[in-house]
Amino acid sequence: MKFRVWWALARGVILESIRRKDLWVVAILGFLILLSAGALGVFGIDGLQVFAKDLAVSVLGLFSTIVAILTSTRLVPDEVRNRTLYPLLARPISRLDFLLGKLLGAVLVTWISFFMLLALTSLALMFFRVTFEPIMVQYVLAKMMGLTLLCTVGLALSSFMTPPAAATMGFVLAFGTGMITRAFTMAYETVDPGTQMVFKFVNGLLPQVGLFDFGSRVANLGWSPVPGWVMLALLGYLVVYGGGMLALSWMKFRKQAV
Repeated sequence: MKFRVWWALARGVILESIRRKDLWVVAILGFLILLSAGALGVFGIDGLQVFAKDLAVSVLGLFSTIVAILTSTRLVPDEVRNRTLYPLLARPISRLDFLLGKLLGAVLVTWISFFMLLALTSLALMFFRVTFEPIMVQYVLAKMMGLTLLCTVGLALSSFMTPPAAATMGFVLAFGTGMITRAFTMAYETVDPGTQMVFKFVNGLLPQVGLFDFGSRVANLGWSPVPGWVMLALLGYLVVYGGGMLALSWMKFRKQAV
């Protein structure tokens, strides 16, 4: 019964995304990728396989991340602003079910966008006989988990901020956490033990989205698939951190007057 409720809410998010032309923008972007690949073919692809693959995974990572953040940070605020939240909660739907259904919808919209871009990018590269190695399968699975994590973060941010502020903070976390972590790592040995504990605490609070990005491995040649335990560890991190973000959203939302 609950899955039917979640799916109904998720379907509404997908339809709203289509109405907003979000997925159409992704389709147009994919068409531009094909045109760009055609322009690249004029100059020849020989010797540029690594560059082409790196560009492909960079485009996939960038635009799927944008879709994940923009979709997840407006889920609840849009419902409140459009006053469509009230008839939903008047039904036998708990606030947790509402959040789960909306989150599922955001994840599905993000995955659909990702696979649209993946299909068009792969088609463009296959036209020039640029092939991916088996690790590409793990890249796709890890990227799906990473995008799911971003959706939970976006949902949590939107519970405490306005949609523009939540989206801005989401972009900062998505693209800046890696730099912050590297800065902590470089400075770790030069600071006192108390500061080291602060570094560990802050680093633990940040969403480590970069862990789910195998783009550099996919772009280069000769990389073998990562061990299975790595994928399981990533799944465990998603469950723990994403579950924490969902719990944070629910604790805020259940006390929110609507």
